[in-house]
Amino acid sequence: MREYVSAPDQDVVISSRVRLSRNYEDLPFSPKLTPEYAEEVVDRTARSVFSSRNGASFMLLKMRELEDDARSRLVEHHLISYDLLKYAGRSAAMVSSAGTISVMMCEEDHVRFQGLLPGLQLERSAEMALGLDEKVGDDHPYAFDSQWGFLTACPANTGTGLRACVILHLPALVAAGQMGAVMQSVAKLGLNIRGLYAAGSEAQGQLYQMSNVATLGRSEEDVIRSLAVATEEIAGHERAMRENAEKRDMLQLQDALMRSWGETMEARLMSTKEFMKRYSDIRYAASLGYLHLPIPALDVLMMDLQPGSLGVRAGRLIGEREGEILRAQTLREELKALSKEE
Repeated sequence: MREYVSAPDQDVVISSRVRLSRNYEDLPFSPKLTPEYAEEVVDRTARSVFSSRNGASFMLLKMRELEDDARSRLVEHHLISYDLLKYAGRSAAMVSSAGTISVMMCEEDHVRFQGLLPGLQLERSAEMALGLDEKVGDDHPYAFDSQWGFLTACPANTGTGLRACVILHLPALVAAGQMGAVMQSVAKLGLNIRGLYAAGSEAQGQLYQMSNVATLGRSEEDVIRSLAVATEEIAGHERAMRENAEKRDMLQLQDALMRSWGETMEARLMSTKEFMKRYSDIRYAASLGYLHLPIPALDVLMMDLQPGSLGVRAGRLIGEREGEILRAQTLREELKALSKEE
């Protein structure tokens, strides 16, 4: 029987992620980063990370040496950003064996440290990122100003250089037409809500990223605390909407979600867009107890069946049609196995 990590508020909060942007004080910033300087950023960062307490658990991945599917898989699992791929000729990443810490090098800034955990675990995610950040900073000082804080290529990141983010599953709020009000409310708190993978991306599967906007003039603790409070409030509203939906017509809700389960288990073709809808319905049903499936496993499956990850699973380049066939088949097999385990 497989083991899955359960985490706080996982019925609504899929994951927590904290990212720190840093630049070395003795090297040119990104716009003037020559190939030689970029190589120096990667080399010195890798040496420091490998010499850290858990350094042996990290793998160094140079983007130019990876196939397109392997690069996409890193994005789909939130281990690197899409922007890192814009600089694929020079950029690199280091990823821990558990996938909970990653380091991006030569993107917009020299280095970005990231802590990533399931559920609502912002403080722990920040601790992981800050711990590695401090180790590397001790070895190689960062660009820092006593008034402005850490200096970054984009002024929006100057200060703490910290971006905190949670991924939320909000099917009941979406169904109730409440997302507009939620977005307006969080904007007043200095937070932003967007789609799953990038700014302007569609919120497929009723999944939303919420993160802080400003880093200047705010402490790391303040940023983390304000996002955590907002997340708990939104999670409370989502649970209330789920309860209201059940009270209004439980049979209709069960019928809609279980029909989606039935169609999924009989499907022979599954596009990415349809898969995200089915995943959302199945996850919603599991959170309400209509299906006995481990939610953490569903979230891993959601990432594993994205296009790049699916190509890595196949071990070769596959076309759209073959991908739809493989996604439908894998989904059926994995869901059957998960239902038996429960």
